[in-house]
Amino acid sequence: MSPGPATRIPRPTGRGLAAPLCVLLACNGGVEGLQRQISERLQQGLTSSDKKRPEEPDRLPPELVLNKLRLYVDCVGATRVPLYDAYRDGAAAFAGRTRTPPAEIPPEALDQCGKAEREGPLLKPPLPALEQAAAAYSDNSRLFAATIDAVREDMSHKASSIEEDGEASPIYNNFSDAYRGWDEARRALEGQIAVRQGRLDAAVLAEIEARAGAGLEWHTRNVIIQAKPYVRCIGDHDEFTAGVCEAFHTAFSAAYAEFRAAYESDPQAAAAVFWLPQLADSLAEYAAAADRLTQAIRDGKARSGEISAVVQEYGDAAHDGETVNFARLR
Repeated sequence: MSPGPATRIPRPTGRGLAAPLCVLLACNGGVEGLQRQISERLQQGLTSSDKKRPEEPDRLPPELVLNKLRLYVDCVGATRVPLYDAYRDGAAAFAGRTRTPPAEIPPEALDQCGKAEREGPLLKPPLPALEQAAAAYSDNSRLFAATIDAVREDMSHKASSIEEDGEASPIYNNFSDAYRGWDEARRALEGQIAVRQGRLDAAVLAEIEARAGAGLEWHTRNVIIQAKPYVRCIGDHDEFTAGVCEAFHTAFSAAYAEFRAAYESDPQAAAAVFWLPQLADSLAEYAAAADRLTQAIRDGKARSGEISAVVQEYGDAAHDGETVNFARLR
């Protein structure tokens, strides 16, 4: 789901993260001070936004609002997997289970959140609670990425405090506190997205059904919608507890079977839809990865990397779904 490190671009600091790495991680009270700045910025922004930009009721076309939400979905999609994987690798290093440092967080992944923070408030409708949750998530993501950089730096030295002292290392509290702040901000942002997206998805499906019936276009939209709950659920669990998410996968599997039936019933019509064959391939890869994960969880053999792989496959399918265009069939 997250883009790989392509061209390296400077990592922006953000308005709340202007302090150098020393101040963030090594100096006394650095992380606490930055977390206080994030909290104050969120409170000030909510107060200002609530007074000046009240959230509009659902009066605008669903597609217009979904276009705004997509910025925030892309932000979470680009950062969630690499940040969570880095946390697991860092936690393993502090526990003495590995000497391999966590991977660097791609700067361009963090930039997706900067883009959402800059451009989202410019799009209609005003959604101040969502916008502030995104700003908090962006700040906390950069803070956590900075602590990951500190772990990588420490482990690059022959005399590594992490390898020698484990959780007694002076870096540990910064790392674990930043992770908790990031995870709380992620859950808050995803909650804001989910509330709005659920209503909008239902409205879009109703519009498609009223216009064209529950045919290929309806099933194409529905299968992507049905994949979201499973991906969101496994993202909140590890390989030991993700079994509670299986019912969501069952619902997706039913929707996927209906999509395949509609897709294969009229190959000529399917081929005429822009980017639909690519989406069908991506959905097949996602479905296979999700099936493997579900079975591995049942067997007690799942690994954390398999969860990340399913999330990434979903991100690819969701991106292809945004590209599909049914205009030729209308």
